[in-house]
Formats: sequence, C-alpha cells, structure tokens
Amino acid sequence: MVTPVGVYRSQVVAFAQYATSQVAHHRQVLALHRADGTGCCRHCGRVWPCEQVVHGRHMVDHFSEWALDDDATPARDT
Repeated sequence: MVTPVGVYRSQVVAFAQYATSQVAHHRQVLALHRADGTGCCRHCGRVWPCEQVVHGRHMVDHFSEWALDDDATPARDT
C-alpha cells in the first residue's frame, strides 16, 4: 500500500510541532531548576544538577534535532 505524500508530510509537521513543544517545556523546567549559592537547586532543594536538570538537558538535546524555530528551520542549540 502506498502512503499519500500529504499524509506523510502532515505526520512530519505534527512531529516537528511536538518536538518544538517538548523543547519549550524542558527549557522552562531548566529555567526553574537553577543552582543557588550553596550548590543546591533553587526549585527542589536537591544537589545541583538535580535529576530534572539532567533529564531536561537530555530532552532538549534530543528533541532539538527535530524542533522548529519561528522561521520553520531547525532549532538546534549551538
């Protein structure tokens, strides 16, 4: 069975939008979980980098490959 090109293209666009929302979400998590002067997380109080920071960085790195910025180009961090 042949998949119509429009269906494939819409799935690609949908995944790119999902990836973009994941990057935005995890950047918000990273903004919350900052280190304070004692080496702990300001948000959760755990030793920094806390689990949320480690996971958030991983997710931003992972989804940035497919995420789009406002110009519909890849939003990879450099």
